[in-house]
Amino acid sequence: MGSAERPPRVLLACDWFVKYTARLGRGLADVGCDVVLLSRDHDQEFGDEPGAMRAFAHEVLGEGPRHVMLGGRVREPRRLADTVRLRRSLRGWQPDFVHLQDSVPNDMRLAVAAGLPGRPYALTVHDPVVHPGDRVAPAWIRAVRRRLRRRAGLIFVHSEALAEELRGTGDARGTIEVVPHGLTGVAPRPLPPRPSLLFFGRISHYKGLDTLLDAMPLVWERLPEATLTIAGEGPLPERAALADPRVELRHEHVPEEDVADLFANATCAVLPYRQASQSGVGSEAKRFGRAIVATHVGGLPELVDEGCGRLVAPEDPAALAEAVLEVAGTPGLAAELGRNAAASGDESSWPNVAARTLDAYRRVLGGG
Repeated sequence: MGSAERPPRVLLACDWFVKYTARLGRGLADVGCDVVLLSRDHDQEFGDEPGAMRAFAHEVLGEGPRHVMLGGRVREPRRLADTVRLRRSLRGWQPDFVHLQDSVPNDMRLAVAAGLPGRPYALTVHDPVVHPGDRVAPAWIRAVRRRLRRRAGLIFVHSEALAEELRGTGDARGTIEVVPHGLTGVAPRPLPPRPSLLFFGRISHYKGLDTLLDAMPLVWERLPEATLTIAGEGPLPERAALADPRVELRHEHVPEEDVADLFANATCAVLPYRQASQSGVGSEAKRFGRAIVATHVGGLPELVDEGCGRLVAPEDPAALAEAVLEVAGTPGLAAELGRNAAASGDESSWPNVAARTLDAYRRVLGGG
């Protein structure tokens, strides 16, 4: 597979998770790999803003890694020839390692273009089971996803809790490796003068925004100056607290360039999830040096410890309010937790994550 005369060649393929996969690709390039990112040509992950996906990938990948895309719709027969041509081109490039994201079953042309079936591959599983309240995929996609997981020689997850959850599904036959979600350049910001909470990301039932809104009257009883910013798209729960002027609602997809300012204006990030795999939002909080108040579910305890935040039981507004009051209302505590969060985030830099990923490729899949 690999050659001592050239760098390891890694083919990364995804449908969704372009943000994650492009950053992994950049990290792999930084540790000496020759990288190609294969994705579909759509902007759904970027609020359907035309050209946003291409621009993001170009900016993140920079020099070196290439980005190739499959256009058109999944079931367009005339696009089959494009898939075959791309498969031949990538086979000629001779990748040492093929690494798919668990979103590939949305469009199996990506797997075909990447050389499947017939070659070993790695797979990242971000969510071993469907989150409560999320749409369940059609039966045929679930069947393809199960088959893809069972045939993967190497499966990456982002926490030990997710590894156990994946084992419990019975779908993993290959080696499971725990590698944390990567962080892009830790860049702490000064705290705002006024206590401010941030709920950020796609709004879904499992993320527990309703629990946070139920906790806010308890927070305001003792910390009336506290504000809450809700930033993301998705269905909002019906709660009276939404009408309070201390709640700022940015009900939309938040462009990448606005994320830093959201965290800069927050004292802490709140993750009141009722169920969780891992959390890119928690990783972003560490990146910007922000304390985290989260629930003790899924992979969140491995992301958040007493040094960088507080953990409470899920679906408990009173406990959530107490943790928020401690972090946001105790002088100096949010700053201390934020510094610790930023320091712990250094361990999850993309080059570190990429080095661990490459080591797993070599140990489990061989070559390179």
